[in-house]
Amino acid sequence: MTTPSLPTIFVSIASYRDPDCQNTVRDLFEKAAYPERVVIGICLQIVPGEDEDCLVPTERPQQLRLIEVHASESRGACWARSRIQGLWRGEDYFFQVDSHMRFVAGWDEKLIALLGKCSGENQVLSTYPLEFTPPNQFAPDNLVTIRPKGFDDDGVLTQNSWLTPLDKAPEHPASSAFISAGMLFAPGRVVDEVPYDPYLYFTGEEITLGARLWTSGWEIYCPNEVIAYHNYIKQTGRPRHWDDQTDWINLSQRARRRLRHILGIETLRNDCDDLVEIARYGLGSTRTLAEYEAFSGLDFKGHLFKGQPLPLPDLNADQPKQTASRLQVFSGIWKDNFWGNTETRSGNGSTLAATVALRAWLPKTLDSIGAHILGDAGCGDLNWIKELTKSLRFYFGFDIAPELVNDLRSRFKDRSNCFFSEADVVMATLPECDAILCRDCLTHLTPDAALMALKGFRRSGSRYVIATTHSVERNVWVKTGGWYPMNLTAPPFNLPPPLFALQEGGTKSLGVWSTADLPK
Repeated sequence: MTTPSLPTIFVSIASYRDPDCQNTVRDLFEKAAYPERVVIGICLQIVPGEDEDCLVPTERPQQLRLIEVHASESRGACWARSRIQGLWRGEDYFFQVDSHMRFVAGWDEKLIALLGKCSGENQVLSTYPLEFTPPNQFAPDNLVTIRPKGFDDDGVLTQNSWLTPLDKAPEHPASSAFISAGMLFAPGRVVDEVPYDPYLYFTGEEITLGARLWTSGWEIYCPNEVIAYHNYIKQTGRPRHWDDQTDWINLSQRARRRLRHILGIETLRNDCDDLVEIARYGLGSTRTLAEYEAFSGLDFKGHLFKGQPLPLPDLNADQPKQTASRLQVFSGIWKDNFWGNTETRSGNGSTLAATVALRAWLPKTLDSIGAHILGDAGCGDLNWIKELTKSLRFYFGFDIAPELVNDLRSRFKDRSNCFFSEADVVMATLPECDAILCRDCLTHLTPDAALMALKGFRRSGSRYVIATTHSVERNVWVKTGGWYPMNLTAPPFNLPPPLFALQEGGTKSLGVWSTADLPK
């Protein structure tokens, strides 16, 4: 039973096929000064029969409120967070966290005390949690402050943070214009006054909610104490919503149009499908968007912060760090998918029918363009091309993951025409070949890095490039996982239509271009 004199806390957790959710729930109860006042609402998005390790503990069943949804019916993180708010029953405080977090001892008392130090009646505490690596490796204590990072092509703001030693933290929580969706604490009535927008997807979730809160009269503050820790590294084998769903691209693009309208970047028609329930989930009426821009220093239409363009990622700066980041991504992909155990398919997620079509199409295409020397930029899925290499004069495979390269050298040690090398295809200039194959590789790079890779393919002197492209309207820096559905015929690449193309399902196809058409 909840002690009547204690203010109650409702904790919101959106969990998508996450086996660590059960540990997060236990940690919340174990670390609370008064666990009896904590009620946890969870939107448990799972595949029954496959995700038994993703269920929640049952030690405090009366303090858990669950919505169980088949993962195939999920509409994304914002949709799930909105569903959870329907479980709130007037608890005094609302605390939104992610499903793979840990907390400091007495987190409940600390949050309530910190909120009491904030001025005004409508206060929100929010920042990015510090990092932890399971099972119990925690980042050093620091004050985390959110700041703008940059605008993508749609004008959607991305955020990052900087750290300050705790001994230099202010006496009281500092005023802020920015929130973190993974750690947000406020009086419970925020659920009624600024309800979560279920029609957003993922990108832009935080800046849109920050603007909605502020224009609704809520003040945002950054905690001046450590409250929680977050596992920012994807657990091996754990799928995300965009890994499972075939329509996530459409959900994301519709959400982007909606948030562009909310943030005043463009104006959609009132009867537009993208503006469903916009009166409920739009900006507040206490303060204007112009006032929020003045307060935050942002200019959404101009893509400016404090009157200046935000710095874009500079891929020519700190290259060892950039290369190390790509190494982590591609090594993780290889370890998760392990093409070596996928003899009949061209990689995890491919169908046998698609692979049969690919095996028939690629040799004919190479023959039609007179390609007998093939460079493979990202050779992790070489297994499906075993037969093809027999007819090539030379095959050169390049990949950034050394364990992958070593594995393939061992597998093909008896092939005198096959050679494998470690290379960061973004930075390296590959040798001159008849054609360069780059299937499912550019999509794991940022658009800027993919553009650099294409320029490098042109510099190689090779005659053709064969690369994956997607039939999406525009290219956006969608930070929703390890890949981006890039359309190579759209900005910033602007390639002409491919000479030949193989449709591989959904929006994806494999196209052939002359390297003379690649960006310089």
